[in-house]
Amino acid sequence: MRQVFGAQNPRIAELRRLIGRRSSRSESIVLEGPRAVGEALDAGYVPTTVVVPETAADDAAVVVIDDRLLGSCEWLVVRDHVFEKLAPSAAPQPMLALVPRPSPDLPNLGTDAVVLVLAEVGDPGNVGTLIRAADAAAADAVVVAGGTDPWGPKAVRSSAGSILRVPVVHFSDVTDAIDALREAGVAVVGTDVASGEPHDGGVLSTPVAIVMGSEPHGLDAGAEVDAWCHIAMPGRTESLNVAMAGTLLLFEARRG
Repeated sequence: MRQVFGAQNPRIAELRRLIGRRSSRSESIVLEGPRAVGEALDAGYVPTTVVVPETAADDAAVVVIDDRLLGSCEWLVVRDHVFEKLAPSAAPQPMLALVPRPSPDLPNLGTDAVVLVLAEVGDPGNVGTLIRAADAAAADAVVVAGGTDPWGPKAVRSSAGSILRVPVVHFSDVTDAIDALREAGVAVVGTDVASGEPHDGGVLSTPVAIVMGSEPHGLDAGAEVDAWCHIAMPGRTESLNVAMAGTLLLFEARRG
């Protein structure tokens, strides 16, 4: 039987600081729940530390993960109230895992490639939802340039595991991302509320990278893309949520 740790244990205090200060520069990411940890293992990401609350230590889903790890990482059982203070969400699932931050390169892109580029998208829920949509549309990669950390807890939860299946590639600047995609032979299409070609008129023919801008301002009009597109809206709304628009564009690109 494993020892159960309380809040005063030095290692628990250290973990609280690490999780609380986690940022886009942190070497580790935090995953919540046995399902997310299982998907990380399926993708080849092995946790360095796993924390579970005392009352869930014998849950079937928790035991399955324990068996898969076979002592390959630090496994800590803590008091329930301690776990609640460690967890980054208000209603955490019964497992936290620290996993080395993935940093994949842009994959080889073929003639049917679809890539989603997020330029300064700031809401983690939108980022996670867009990564999930990219997974659903069989996109080759999601490129993140600025904006929120895609590996933050809310973005990871919103991706529903897709972030562990789709390469999420980081660039410090959208210009560098566009240059890399163009060098890979991919047409880069920027998105705008009203200007450019209709999204369903062939502008998203593969291989293509779709560039989505920030929620309040959209994509900079000076972005050096190969073409621009917009979604025609016959109704009275002015614009779509970035996650909704990105999902529609991804499936249009994949359809073509």
